[in-house]
Order: sequence, then C-alpha cells, then structure tokens
Amino acid sequence: MKTSGILKFEKYWFDGEKYINMQKNAILDRISKFKHRLYLEIWGKFLYDPHAARVLPGFFPDSKKQIFSSLRDKAEIIFCLNAKDLYKNRQLSNEDMDYGDYCLQMIYDIEKEVWIKPKISINRVSEKNKEVSVSFKNILLQKWYIAALRYEIPGYPNDTEKVLSKDGYGADEYIKVEKDLILVTWAASSSGKMSTCLWQIYHEVVLWQDSGYAKYETFPIWNLPLEHPVNLAYEAATADIGDYNTIDTYHQKAYSMNSVNYNRDVEAFEIVSRLSNSLLPIWNFTREYKSPTDMGINTAWFCITDDEVVRNASIQEIDRRINWYNEVIQRWEGDLIWIERCNKIKERL
Repeated sequence: MKTSGILKFEKYWFDGEKYINMQKNAILDRISKFKHRLYLEIWGKFLYDPHAARVLPGFFPDSKKQIFSSLRDKAEIIFCLNAKDLYKNRQLSNEDMDYGDYCLQMIYDIEKEVWIKPKISINRVSEKNKEVSVSFKNILLQKWYIAALRYEIPGYPNDTEKVLSKDGYGADEYIKVEKDLILVTWAASSSGKMSTCLWQIYHEVVLWQDSGYAKYETFPIWNLPLEHPVNLAYEAATADIGDYNTIDTYHQKAYSMNSVNYNRDVEAFEIVSRLSNSLLPIWNFTREYKSPTDMGINTAWFCITDDEVVRNASIQEIDRRINWYNEVIQRWEGDLIWIERCNKIKERL
C-alpha cells in the first residue's frame, strides 16, 4: 500500500476496518431512500487521503477506494473540474504540472484503481475561458471520455427561478447515467461538485425520476467538539482557501444538540434546501434534511478508540501543515496569510 506522507505512530487507535464497513452501510442506506439514484458528492481526496491517516492513526488512506471498489457494480463517477482554473492553469501539486495534465492524471488513476471510467463535467464555463474549455473537452473526447460543458448562470445560486429553468440548469447538457450511485468527485476546491449534482437531478426530475443528493464527509467530524485538535487540523489544512469550521445552527435548532460543520457545508445546505423545495416533489428524501449534518455521511467518530492518540497526531499535523505552507511560500506560490491563519489555530489549541 502507498504510504508516502504518513507519519509512523507507536499506537494506532482508529479502527480502519470498522470505518469502512460503517461508511459503506451508511451509503447503501442512503441509496435506499431514493427510487432511482443517489448523487454522492465526495469531499476530500478520492483515492488516497494521507491527511486522514495522519490525524486518525489506523485510518486506511485508501478507505474510499476500498468502499467504492466494492460498490463498483452500483456506481458511476462524474469528475468535476473548474474552467476558470483551467484557464488560469491553477497549480495543484508540488510538481511542475499543468492543471489540465493534473486533472487527466487524476481521471486515469481513478479509472485504473476503481475500474469505473469517469464522465467529466467542465464547470463554470464563460466567454473568457470557453476556448480553452472546448479544447480540453475535445482532448477528453479523443480519449473516449464522455464530457460536458456547464456554463456559469447569472444570479447563481440566489435567483432560484433562473437557476431552475431552461436558461439555467436546463441549458447545460445532461450526462446520461444509469446506476444507483453516482460519485461526484473533483480536481480541487471550487470545482462545482454540488452544482453538478443538482444540475443532474434537475434533468432527472424532468424525466420523472426520483434522485437525491448527499455528501461523503470525513472532516470536520461532526460529533467532536469544534475546538478538538482533529477539527482544528482540518481547518489548518484548508487555511490556503480561508475556510473554517463552525457550529451547525440548523442541527442545533432541529435536534437541540451541537454539531460541527464546515462553512461551505452550511452555505451548500442553504442552496440545496432552497432549490430542493422548489424543484423536488414532497416525497423526495432530500427534502427531509433539516441540517448540513443530515446531508452528510460521516461515521468517523464511532471508530476512534483512543482520543489522546488522535489529539497528539492532530497537533503534529498542524505543525506539519505550517512547514508545508512555508515551503510553498518560499517558491513564491503561497501567501503569508496561510501561516497567520494556522498560528491563530494553534492559539485555539
């Protein structure tokens, strides 16, 4: 098994096998809520998650690969990339690799490892980046991949009437799928995974199909405290995009209990809730979500067997992340604010 980027610990106190079984069963249960299919947005690395293995000693870094490989007969994959990142040639690795080449390598790796040929959604296409987007789509078509261009929608996501119309989601090409589970993964942050799920569901509502949405999540762990080192380590890992963990006030109001979520999840829930209530029939299970936490599938907390080991590993990870940001900044590819955010996270420890 690939082990680069993972620290060695004297004790491993996360039950990786239990996690794989629990997460798989939770996915199957969510699929059963819909007559046709579930669009499952994947957060975190798709094939290999070294961050999770570092902060949860005992977590198998290829957990998702094991889960999805066992579900391959039920699953298809839609891979999302951002046309703006394609145009700007956003750097996603330490290697000198173009954004397009990096995405192609991810697509190849997914197909090789999971044995499912991804279909590709090129999102946020505009007049400015249309030429490079069409060019990249043609490269994909030449390699026998199904690919679609999805254009930016003026007023998205607040103009519900516009979004849920032939000039909004209806203007984009539908990617035909047939399986029960559609895994929607990404090249990097802001790749448009959620909008891809909702866009597909919009077209299936027109076809009188009962499809729904959920998120596969590992971090933050919703039933650990907001200031727990595991959750703070995740915040440090996303310091480069300025996101943060927060209390899920929707969950608190609905169930009178605290739950930790991610600011993007809260924003996503507001969009999903508004669009679902306008688009989906009353019996669709997606409309039963009362909070961002309901929307997610995350069983990680139930598999932690020694909190102290996990805390210590997470503190090490925050220091590691600071060192990595420093290396990126020294290459003139980063921003000092990333370090400032991490230092504030360390103060909260």
